[in-house]
Amino acid sequence: MKKPRTKNKSSKLSHIISMVTCGLIVAIATWLAIRVITMNSELKVETTYQIPELTKLENLPRLESGTYALVADGETVAGQKSQEIHSTASMAKMILALAIMQEKPFELGEQGETITISDEYYQIYEDYVSKGGSVSAVEVGEEISEYDALASVMLPSSNNMADTLAIWAFGSLIEYQDYANEMLKSWGLDNTTIGADASGFDPSTTSTASDMAKLGTRVMQQPVLKEIVGLKEHEVPVAGILTNTNKLLGQNNISGIKTGYIGDVSGYCLTSGYLEDGHIVTVTLMGATSREASFDNSLAIVKAVQEEMPLMKLVAKGDTVGYYDSWWGGKTQITADDDIYGLGWDGAVTNVSLEMAGQNGELNITIGSQTYGVKVTAEAYSDAPNLIDRILHAFGWQNNTEEDSSADTTDNGAAMDTQGQADEPNTEDTAEALTPITNASSANCTIKFGTLMLINPNFTVENDFISTRRGELVSISSLYGIVEGNAGNGDNLLDAEAATHINDMVKAYETEYPGHTMETRSCFRAVGTNCGRLCAATGASDHHTGLTCDLLDPAYGTELDTDTYAQHIDWQWLKANSYKYGFIDRFPEAWAGGSMSEPLNVDENGTTGLYETWHYRYVGIGPATDIATGKYNNGEYDSLEHYLKMRGLAKDLISGKCE
Repeated sequence: MKKPRTKNKSSKLSHIISMVTCGLIVAIATWLAIRVITMNSELKVETTYQIPELTKLENLPRLESGTYALVADGETVAGQKSQEIHSTASMAKMILALAIMQEKPFELGEQGETITISDEYYQIYEDYVSKGGSVSAVEVGEEISEYDALASVMLPSSNNMADTLAIWAFGSLIEYQDYANEMLKSWGLDNTTIGADASGFDPSTTSTASDMAKLGTRVMQQPVLKEIVGLKEHEVPVAGILTNTNKLLGQNNISGIKTGYIGDVSGYCLTSGYLEDGHIVTVTLMGATSREASFDNSLAIVKAVQEEMPLMKLVAKGDTVGYYDSWWGGKTQITADDDIYGLGWDGAVTNVSLEMAGQNGELNITIGSQTYGVKVTAEAYSDAPNLIDRILHAFGWQNNTEEDSSADTTDNGAAMDTQGQADEPNTEDTAEALTPITNASSANCTIKFGTLMLINPNFTVENDFISTRRGELVSISSLYGIVEGNAGNGDNLLDAEAATHINDMVKAYETEYPGHTMETRSCFRAVGTNCGRLCAATGASDHHTGLTCDLLDPAYGTELDTDTYAQHIDWQWLKANSYKYGFIDRFPEAWAGGSMSEPLNVDENGTTGLYETWHYRYVGIGPATDIATGKYNNGEYDSLEHYLKMRGLAKDLISGKCE
């Protein structure tokens, strides 16, 4: 008999090992396939472009009398008492001309509609002759084109033709008044009011130098009116040759716009405008003591502006303006395809966005109200990794051929995305990038954010913090002579950095409004008040930061009352200008969340529960600009709470958490 065969033990073990090995290979292959197929291949665009330092306009003339405003590309840049209300005199005719071209438009090179001089229109002429007003002769039955009528209004400043045009186009002076006031309101020129006539001969038409300079910009933007105000003379039927009253025409590129005078009630007024490579700059001077002074002062301002605010190269062809960043290709430079020039001034609202579609894109730079665009190219563009890159990356490889030091950052360390908005940062990394400004300790997590610290009913501090913080502050009364109007509320104490900026801000205000002063009503407070709202309780007050002051000009009243906001030019100036010095309107009306009688506090969206037109808080120029221009709030003024939430610094506004 044969013995049964026995299996080889080593063969069995080999089989088991082979099976396990095959299983591992399949598992690894499956894992690798999944990693390769699902690999994130998104390209990240980083903006590195920085707007160059802009001119500070430090050497503009100061007038001994009168007011003026400088407007560039439709935005008020500088001035002296530029918000004071004055009679416009014949500068009101700019408003009429704009209304006519809106209601009865025609194209450049055309004459527009025909106006027949009726008995009514002739009577208007005789009335102005009897009152000694500026006129252009007319006859009953005369036919004059719309273009010639506008030339009569804008060159020799014909009062009779101004009222004639208004009645012809709108039916009556009252209907013109309604139309023009609504037009001005739609343009946001709330300080301008149309009075009893269209000519400005009656002093009831009033405005500010700032509003009139903006209207001058609109005149220069309208092709027909731009041509008319640039004429030194023009011939029309009956009246003959009309001569432009603007004696500055042609000097220093001045190409318009309108003079005005109705005696001491207005003084001598002049709006001048010039073009700088397509950019419109206008200067309005109101209340000069003589016609020659109006010409001389306006020309001096224009000359100073042309020297101080020239066109500057914003981008040079070949400049690196950003990068594509990817794990498979490292950083790929994005460069400008051409030179680009712009007009800018210190404090102008700025924004940068880099938008890419594959290899090509555009860099948009906004300075003031003007946006400049330049085409850009990514030469070594690669939109996706190849198979080998994917396989290598599955095992941890990535291309880091360049240092990651070129990404642009905001003032507080958040990387910029493709729209110029800050990505939501990691809170711990951001805390390291921010510089604490206090040695005080507290359970309030925001104190590590420096000038962005948040103190409110949900982010509170203890008495130890308040006492320590007080010892870190300086007196702005002792250092800079800034008066505390209700002395004793806190010794006018402020953080040293904020103190230098508030001094600059107060000086700027007092320079623009000679004879006026800016005072505080309280800065640092060691003890709160118990009004039951955001402003008050000890430990919950923004005044504990050492970065806050209540401000007012006593010339406009000494009570802190939101109902008087319309009379407070000081608060309006602060709202419009404080961000240039790093301060924000801490409690804007849009974020109050209801009437002052309602017991509201901070909510999860950033509603503050308070409306105070006098309360200004230092956060730094970068963040202040973002907040004032609504970078994270659709272009509208932001609250500090909402801004911090959108930046990823405040994770929970209700429970007071940073992470």
